[in-house]
Amino acid sequence: MDYKEQLDRFEAYFKSSEKNKENKAVGLEIEHFVVDSDTLKTVSYSEEAGIEKILAQLVRQGWEGRREGNHLIQANKEGAVITLEPGGQLEISIEPERRITDLEDRYYAFLKELLPILNQNNQLLITAGYQIESKISEIEWNPKKRYQIMSKYLGKRGKYAHNMMKGTASIQVALDYINETDFIKKFRIANTLAPAVAALFDNAAFFESEEYEAYNIRTDIWSHCDPDRCGTVKEAFDKDFNYRKYAEYILNRSPILLKQGSEFISAGQKTCRDIFKTQDLSQKELEHVLTMFFPDVRAKNFIEIRMIDSIPPKLNFAAVAFWKGLLYNDQNLERVSKLIADITYEEVQKAREDVVKKGLVAKLDNYQVLELGKRLLQWAKEGLPDVEKEYLISLEKLLSDNKTPVDKTREKLAAGFDKRQAIDWLILNSRLETEVKKEC
Repeated sequence: MDYKEQLDRFEAYFKSSEKNKENKAVGLEIEHFVVDSDTLKTVSYSEEAGIEKILAQLVRQGWEGRREGNHLIQANKEGAVITLEPGGQLEISIEPERRITDLEDRYYAFLKELLPILNQNNQLLITAGYQIESKISEIEWNPKKRYQIMSKYLGKRGKYAHNMMKGTASIQVALDYINETDFIKKFRIANTLAPAVAALFDNAAFFESEEYEAYNIRTDIWSHCDPDRCGTVKEAFDKDFNYRKYAEYILNRSPILLKQGSEFISAGQKTCRDIFKTQDLSQKELEHVLTMFFPDVRAKNFIEIRMIDSIPPKLNFAAVAFWKGLLYNDQNLERVSKLIADITYEEVQKAREDVVKKGLVAKLDNYQVLELGKRLLQWAKEGLPDVEKEYLISLEKLLSDNKTPVDKTREKLAAGFDKRQAIDWLILNSRLETEVKKEC
């Protein structure tokens, strides 16, 4: 297949993924750490009451399990999928919904089933951007073959590659696009705002078990992982950016690995373009290749926004409401497009560096992150139906106090609380399961 045919295949895929304006929905993925209640050390896949046993218990409760070889690696149920990140982080993926409350209901149904299992095991479910107590060297790799290949490849590409794989947790918000013009606007906006939004939702108070004194550790980690597939998509700032331009971004880089039958094989340094010169590019292969790139914002059959730390439930849904209010409202889409129109790729890269050093007082171009966040939050609020505006209250309160999530933990540490007490607000089973939705 020649290069033009490859580009045509990607372009056709993105075009076929366009949605009707009336059917726009939002998808959500949330990553969590499972840790021992006494030590705060991460729970490994293979230990006696480890991640595989937790999945097995969910399967006994009616979830459908999926195996890779002899290992249980996934569980599915009614529009939700539980998968595992490389260090055993539990991720719940919720199918797109038009109403935020429907995403919320699916998430709390998942917690209602999971938390009793963890309580019996003396384990905690934690939402944070980085591991609380365990060091990367102490964390077992889960047995997925793809992660074995990725760890070897990425380990040679950046000093924090394994920290990214085993140490971080985030949320991802998936948004639809209605045509190519809509895709370009949303993709450019999300890439431009990425450093600022990462700063607004900073929730990592620890790094390798020690207090972390700077800001936005996940942003710094992703900046030192693999420049070919992480960070900001430079092509999004080109005047001719479109579906084909994103396809070029993918095709001229290595996919790391490919799936042949039931086996994963390393692609080495071969680019996607070279690989598919001699073999067909099926939709299944195309979709796999798209998942092997991890920028702050990536394109699949939706736009996936990936820079937000794992955060407690109310803030999770504030993040969903923030992006929905900004990018699903026509007036907001236009005014945010104008706001960021002159911001360059180089200025975004500078902001990525600055938010790690300065947090909310950093700047994106001429905009201080805190003030920009307050402005965007107000616009998002205006862009939501009345029934969904309340989802922004938790974020609104933080920003009105000039704070981010990590500040809540740091204030407790500064007041003399120990680590366990300082992170209590990040622990989802520190209250009865029936109270989770009301109090989180």
